[in-house]
Amino acid sequence: MIKTPSSLHYAGVASLAMALASLASPAFAQDAAPTALPATAAADVTDAPGSEIIVTGSRIERPDLTASSPVSVISADSIKSVNTVTVEQILSVNPQFSAGLNGASNNPGDGSATLDLRGLGSQRTLVLLNGKRLPVYDATGSVDVNQIPTALIKNVQVLTGGASAVYGSDAVSGVVNFVLDDKFTGLKFDAGSQVTGYGDGAQYDASLTGGFNIGDRGHLILSTNYSKRDGVKFAARDFSSRTLCSEDLSQSCGSSNTTPTLFSIPGGGLQQVTAAGGLTSNYGTYNYNPINYAQTPFERYGGMAMWNYDVSDKVELYGWASYQHTKTVQTLAPTATAGYPFNVYSDNPYLSAAEQEAFFDKAANPQLQINSDGSSTISIRRRITEAGGRIETHTNETWQALAGLRGDFFDTGLKFDTSVQYAQVHKHTLLENDLSYSALTNALDAVSDGNGGAMCRSADARAQGCVPIDLFSANGITQNALSYVLRNATEDDRTTQFVAEGNVSGDVKFLRSPFAANPAAISLGVTYRRETADIEVSDDYASGDLIYYGQGFNIPNKSYNVKEAYAEFKMPLVQDKPGIQALDVETGYRYSDYSISGGVSAYKFGADYAPVQGLKFRANFQRSVRAPNLYELYLPKTLGTGNLGTDPCAGSGVTGTTAALCLAQGATQTQLDKGLISGPISGQVNAFYGGNTNLKPEKSNTITAGVVIEPAQVRGLSLTADYYDIKIANAIVTNSTSVVVAQCFASGDPTNPYCQGIHRSTVDGSLSGGLTAGVDTLYANVAALRTRGLDFGVNFHRGSRSGFHYGFDFAGTYVITNYQVVGGSVIQCAGRFGADCDIPTPKWKHVATLGLGWKNVDFSTRWRLIGQVSEDADTQIQTNRIPAVSYFDETATIRVNDKYTFSLGVLNVFDKQPPIVGDTSGATSVAGSTFPTVYDVMGRSFFARVTANF
Repeated sequence: MIKTPSSLHYAGVASLAMALASLASPAFAQDAAPTALPATAAADVTDAPGSEIIVTGSRIERPDLTASSPVSVISADSIKSVNTVTVEQILSVNPQFSAGLNGASNNPGDGSATLDLRGLGSQRTLVLLNGKRLPVYDATGSVDVNQIPTALIKNVQVLTGGASAVYGSDAVSGVVNFVLDDKFTGLKFDAGSQVTGYGDGAQYDASLTGGFNIGDRGHLILSTNYSKRDGVKFAARDFSSRTLCSEDLSQSCGSSNTTPTLFSIPGGGLQQVTAAGGLTSNYGTYNYNPINYAQTPFERYGGMAMWNYDVSDKVELYGWASYQHTKTVQTLAPTATAGYPFNVYSDNPYLSAAEQEAFFDKAANPQLQINSDGSSTISIRRRITEAGGRIETHTNETWQALAGLRGDFFDTGLKFDTSVQYAQVHKHTLLENDLSYSALTNALDAVSDGNGGAMCRSADARAQGCVPIDLFSANGITQNALSYVLRNATEDDRTTQFVAEGNVSGDVKFLRSPFAANPAAISLGVTYRRETADIEVSDDYASGDLIYYGQGFNIPNKSYNVKEAYAEFKMPLVQDKPGIQALDVETGYRYSDYSISGGVSAYKFGADYAPVQGLKFRANFQRSVRAPNLYELYLPKTLGTGNLGTDPCAGSGVTGTTAALCLAQGATQTQLDKGLISGPISGQVNAFYGGNTNLKPEKSNTITAGVVIEPAQVRGLSLTADYYDIKIANAIVTNSTSVVVAQCFASGDPTNPYCQGIHRSTVDGSLSGGLTAGVDTLYANVAALRTRGLDFGVNFHRGSRSGFHYGFDFAGTYVITNYQVVGGSVIQCAGRFGADCDIPTPKWKHVATLGLGWKNVDFSTRWRLIGQVSEDADTQIQTNRIPAVSYFDETATIRVNDKYTFSLGVLNVFDKQPPIVGDTSGATSVAGSTFPTVYDVMGRSFFARVTANF
């Protein structure tokens, strides 16, 4: 019972409220539609067809004012029914999501798990916990959802489309809000185990949660969790154990960085060392697939405390504190010399007669590059298999604490919510087993030691422990030589987030339409947020001396802050009139002042109209913004790799304007005449990435319009259909290498900015090898992004838990268009995959669940469909079309005495194998000849789960 406020009530909270800062905290509107329960939900659907749930989309909390933006809800039972250990597993099958980084992200990947709504990038998806911002895991501005344990999740709310006017920056493609059960009372133990039909890929998780009352005013929840996922390498699956050529899917298309050594000789092409010491142009390649992970190892442990305390009858103190520790391991192919150029001298004792002739006989080969000191510059491609694989270990520690006050705002009928929160993420990355270019240069320059052996030529190098290395024969590398040239690197990313916010919301009692019974409602608030990032790398990494890991950069203590004020207004215009059961309008505005880019505005307009009970039309317009993150602003120019299917300068027959452009980029006429320039290796070339302090905030427009049908004649049925259209202007992107190359050669102008960003190797004219060759792909406000489509939903539940009950849930998305425009080039990715679009973006995707139950026994079948896709414009491979792929999952759940619940399930029941596209399509996310972040590479899996409530 809420009692009349008193002077003691206000005196008891005034000082604490002032200390917490009057800044904004989200409060969510309630959706009057039926709860989207899973088919196996433990609820009496017949008795409660109109159960209400709290959803995102508005800060105004009133049941009759539902948000005009479409919102979907995933319940805790849905998560458990498919044994989800990490939250991205359940969300990635939702058709509104594209594949972000996940447990299959070995290369590329950084150990994180991210969410990507509408395929617009994880940095444009805002992730909340109980309506509060979660901290980003590094300077890239994305949230690692590995920090979220599943034990306390009550539901997950997904709002698609722009929402910056309500929630602030980053909510360009939508919002994902993880709602925790902060009222849990009792003791609950939950544990699960899973293994594939191959007997590998085991996953384990366990949690223990207790909720306790503290007197008659307080409540405390304590929870701890542990999860582990075993790694599985592509070698364990026949379909991915060999590196396949995408052009024919039969030949091996491994790396030319191979063993024994392969030399790129100016004028002589590629020659490989033979066992007898000779050279041959008939060389083999290195199969890098078996050593890479199809499922990365993962371990997580942590805990959380949540509390609330009634300071008075009308004011509640609440908060939480959490800690999560995660560790992910990736294994990549052994390091290699990567075609880097080295000066080889004729007195090197490791050289064979064939190599002496091939490297130094300029009479036989006038194209040899002989230097003034008598050395010959040769590009060397040698896989250092003796070192084993490169190992990347990513360890994240996340701390977060929040405290707030909420309650009634005096006698006004308004409610207030103020809070402050602080979070810190420490990401430690260990990069093992790469080559030092400088050490390798010293070790390769060997001379006779006078005793039948060899030593490093440089006395200074010898003083520093230099051991000569033999890459000129088929002999292996000695351990001493290996120890000298190998290096490890470390990177420590520390990010912090401080947020203070306050909000007042409620009814405007004096403002009421003459045709409506209920008044208007408002939400007013202010927010202050400060983000910092500090990156520290080891000396070897900072030097740029590592061949494959490239160069890491120290980015010391960069930060920005933003001050925001916002207002949201909703008003019923007509209620319970003939032909108009309800007509509501809403609007909102937010002004944000960024320390890095100045002021920007976000706003929205929306309305919903119900002509009769059970039929509602809704529409919404949102202007959203996203400020550049610290990585996009301050990343120094860094050498990496980018995808490119074809180099116009490679091969024979290059003439005319194309040849002129190649020459302007650093190629030589002889290389063009003789066709000596090699194309991209495994669909990749060198690329230079970097930040840009002149970046401006992105701006986007989102339009949504839809209908909700809940016919009274069919109780338990809900149908939804929504159209969405998201356009992002001046989007911040790195120009892909394929776009830069295409734009340059389409222009025909060597002074074109795209052409100026292409730098060719001084040795062989290619875009690989060395530290200077490659393509510039710096961040810039140069793109326009657009995606539009249709979302469909069906929910139908009937029956009582006491007897027979059944249900059906369906969510499907049809993508009409999804494209990016950069420099006049339009990259259309709806229904496409490949070098331009990377991961498949099917036009149609859905997930459907059918459930049947009798009393405490439930059975559910889930059907996941990923629609067909075709190769994009810059991809020409044998698998030019991937047909639709369907996966089926089965779960049986038994509830015993309301205390114990047992679940048994099979995922991918029919052991559907992933589509094979080969490894040289040019798509960055290809691994194991498929797209492991999109399609199931593990095969049929079995799981068991138990939940005990005490």
